[in-house]
Amino acid sequence: MSTRIASLLAALCLASTAAACAVEDTTDTTDLGTSEEHLWGDLSTRPSFELWKDEAGQFRFQLLAPSQEVVLSSQGYSNRTNALTGLLSVLQNGTFDFSYKVVTVASGSYVELRAHNHATIATGPTFATAAEAQASIPDTIKTVGAYQKAWDTATGASFAIKLDAGGKHYFTLHARNGEIVLRSQRYDAKAGALNGAFSVADNGTTAARYQVLQASNGGYYLNLTATNGQIIATSEVYASKYTAERARDSIIALLPVVPLL
Repeated sequence: MSTRIASLLAALCLASTAAACAVEDTTDTTDLGTSEEHLWGDLSTRPSFELWKDEAGQFRFQLLAPSQEVVLSSQGYSNRTNALTGLLSVLQNGTFDFSYKVVTVASGSYVELRAHNHATIATGPTFATAAEAQASIPDTIKTVGAYQKAWDTATGASFAIKLDAGGKHYFTLHARNGEIVLRSQRYDAKAGALNGAFSVADNGTTAARYQVLQASNGGYYLNLTATNGQIIATSEVYASKYTAERARDSIIALLPVVPLL
């Protein structure tokens, strides 16, 4: 995905090192879920993706204009990570006009977005004529570009996919005041990191999924775990157990209002 690459911190306290990384208790955990809406959360101002599981158990996605009009639709994928890989391919290929091909069938004409290997990534809506389908390509390119720009410049309550100095991907969850409240482990692929963010959304609204642990410096931090016990993301180290528990409760309140895509 076009990643929201902010200035990389020199030392990140990720899941494997959180217990050794103490930070000042600067996050006001009382307002993580109550501040004003920011651009990323206002889907009326930017394109967005919709990802769902269909009745056959296949994962599909759509690119939507701010009006919620469908711009591109995917095929079905056997799992969410593969669908997210396809979504990322839309962003990698969708701003180049040579990636689009008009296809005409009995019911009309539509546009296919194709990868460099000519595999179809997504298709546009059906038009009455090939000329109408062709004319839709510039607007589709503009929509993909607008999504990338929104992702790159998003502030407030949002997930960010970042790249570290070693070429690994990870995600961060930001509160509405911009503070990072959770960080993930490192992933080899962007789609893996993005799928990890979805796992936060799946598990992070359940208090039982959080471990409140004591760090080596005497502070406390959170591990968010999946149902199998695997650590999904880790918080900063807080000065007290009470503050860590407040942060947990604020994250639980925040997650339902953070659009992933």
